[in-house]
This record gives sequence, structure tokens and C-alpha cells, in this order.
Amino acid sequence: MSTPTSATLPTLLALCVAITGTLITIALCVLYLRRVRMDRPAIGTFNGSDIVVLFGFIVALPLFYLILPLTPLLVALGLTFTSALVIGLRPMIGPTATWIVVGIVIAANIWMGRTMLGTVVGWQLFWIENDILVVCAAVTTANLYVQGGMRLRHVAWFGLILAVYDAIFTFVWPVTNTLAQRFIGWPFDPSVGFRIGIYNATIGLGDLLVYGLFVIAALKAYGPRAARGATIIAVLCGAVVPALLPVLTDVFIDARTDVIVPAQAAFGPAAFLYYRWLRRTYGAERTMAGFLGELDVDRPSTPALAASVP
Repeated sequence: MSTPTSATLPTLLALCVAITGTLITIALCVLYLRRVRMDRPAIGTFNGSDIVVLFGFIVALPLFYLILPLTPLLVALGLTFTSALVIGLRPMIGPTATWIVVGIVIAANIWMGRTMLGTVVGWQLFWIENDILVVCAAVTTANLYVQGGMRLRHVAWFGLILAVYDAIFTFVWPVTNTLAQRFIGWPFDPSVGFRIGIYNATIGLGDLLVYGLFVIAALKAYGPRAARGATIIAVLCGAVVPALLPVLTDVFIDARTDVIVPAQAAFGPAAFLYYRWLRRTYGAERTMAGFLGELDVDRPSTPALAASVP
């Protein structure tokens, strides 16, 4: 049965996809940070220069994607996702099992993206598999940065800069719109999405990565209470507001009637102000060593078995 055209359904779908993707990514980021220790890359202390390099990479990458032919682009995305999965899974299940799981997930994504998109059910199955791939990549990358020394201060400034970048590349130079159209219907789509009827709704990997970074950096720096506040900001400003804005104005609807909202433009300023409040209220951020020390204190110790005396 076909889904009737409705002005409400696309909004509800976008809202559900954004909230679900954000909450699942954040929850897994927190769980991974608490349970899994990654090998820290030999890059020294994370500082402002790293933010400049990271931002430059993010600015250049979409432009690179636009000029790269489709096949090399898909190969590059496949290698990126493969690397992220390997880095994230290896500390948990070991190298052999990691490569088996990664091989299955990557192969399934390619096969489903090329053979199952002729029906709505096929699209839905593809999105579920692709969503797993994208969320795992976001969780791995966020933890790699935060466990490697990235602080909440870095994330807050990064989000603020991305807010300007996102607005420019959506309204002034619509690169975001073009990229969204280019990826749709191909394997390794760098977004979490779902389809109902004729409607697709997505939230980008970059957005989920920033939300995950923000929450676990807040958790590392100031503890669970700060992380809960960061989660509220990520959900409200990063998921709910961008999903509902097109209902209020058509400025976010392009000539193809696609809805493109620069989510970071709403999230970045709110995240930065929250960081400033945490800094002023609680002082200096806690290091990764301090965070791990608190985990060791909070983790219940296993009582030693008393030796039986004959």
C-alpha cells in the first residue's frame, strides 16, 4: 500500500530519525568510553593547532568529494568506513573476529546498496544496515579523539566554527545539498537515515560525530551531570530544532523540494555557551587520566575469595 503524501509525515520522519540517531550514537559513545580503552595515537597533546588542521580537513573533504568521480569516491568512503570499524572493534573482539565482522558489514552494504533499492522495504533494510555502519564510525572516531586527548574546549570551539561553515555551505554555496543528492542511493552513504513511502530522512555522519564528541568530552571533563546537560543540548539543538524548522519557514527547502537544514548552526552556539558555563562553574577540565581514575574508584571491586583453612 502506498503512503499518502502528507506535510506532516516528512517532518515526523525527520524528527524520529534525527532523535533516534543522535541518542543511539551518544549512548554508544558513552558506553565505549567507559568500557573500552583505545591505543592512543602518537600525536602528542591535542591543542588548538589540531583543531585548525581538523577544520581544514573537513572544509576540503566535501570539495574533494564533489570533484572526485563516483567510483573513486565510493572506494575512498569504503576504506574510511573499513578503517573506522577495524579501529573500533579490534580492542573488543580481537583482530581475527574484527576482520570477519568488518568484511561481512562492508560486503552487505555494497550488495544491498546495488540490489535492494527498488522497493521501499529494500530501502528500509539498506538504511538499517548503513545506519549501523555510520553509527559505529561515529562512535569510533569520537572516542579516538577524546581518548587521545581532545578536550571539551576543543569540541566547543570546533562546533562554533562548524556553525558558520554549515550555514555558508548550505545557503551561500550549497555544497551540502549537492553532496546529499550525490550520496543517496549508493553504498557507504555517510548518513543515518530511513525511508517511509516516498520520503527519505537523514542526519549526517558529521553531525552525529560532533554530538558524540561533545557529550563524551563533557563526561570526561566534568562528569555525568555535565554529560546529561550536553545530551539535552545535542538532542534539542542538534536534532529537534533542525527537524522542526522547515515547518516554520520554507527557507530550508531547495528547488527540488529537498529539506536541507544546517544543524550545526543551531547546535554550535548552544554547545559553546554551555561549555563556557561549565568552565565558569566547575573550573578546569579533568584529564583522561583523572576520568579513568574516577572510573576505577566507582567500579565495584571483586572481593577476594577467602582461603579455606583445613
